Amino acid sequence: MPRLLPRLVPVVLLLGLACQPQEAPRVYCPWEEGLTLAYEDPSQPQPQRSANRLQVRVAKAAITPGPPSLIQVDVTSLQGQWSVTLKHQDGGVSLLTSQGQVLSVSLPAGFPVTTAWTDGGTAFRVLGRTAWDGAGLLPATADPVGIWVEAQPAQGPRRRTLYLPNLGEVEVREERAGTWVTVQRLVSYGFTDLPTLKRP
Repeated sequence: MPRLLPRLVPVVLLLGLACQPQEAPRVYCPWEEGLTLAYEDPSQPQPQRSANRLQVRVAKAAITPGPPSLIQVDVTSLQGQWSVTLKHQDGGVSLLTSQGQVLSVSLPAGFPVTTAWTDGGTAFRVLGRTAWDGAGLLPATADPVGIWVEAQPAQGPRRRTLYLPNLGEVEVREERAGTWVTVQRLVSYGFTDLPTLKRP
């Protein structure tokens, strides 16, 4: 038996790990119903920056373990309002058409373990984790550590997007003349009623 003990220890440890509950994939997009986020482009001067502000509100969400989860997001600007449907599955996030077909893949299944993928001719790669410097506007319970993803399109500038758990995109940077310029940033977080559109 003493000779078998060194061989049994690794087997017992592996069995113990296999019996541990597996952590569910984190959701890297907004999914709480009523959550309302506002984004601005800091590279634009005022009043253009405020005029182009986007408001994103989670209208419906069905986050459940196992099957794909669908999330309806309403986007509002001074130009109008429209809805998009997102599908979250195994850590990945896809944009769906009105017929339920995948239009584009923002994050692949297995993200962030999956560190490189291609969608629509654009190559994506995970750059790494970092704490977002704008997390002061988030509640204390929010996780401020996100994941930077770089997008390299076949044509056009590279972009880097920081994704936070339960929020998705909080900052987007674009390469311009060799420097990285923030072109979209989360500036407001809260739970609000549906926005009222002013009609002419």
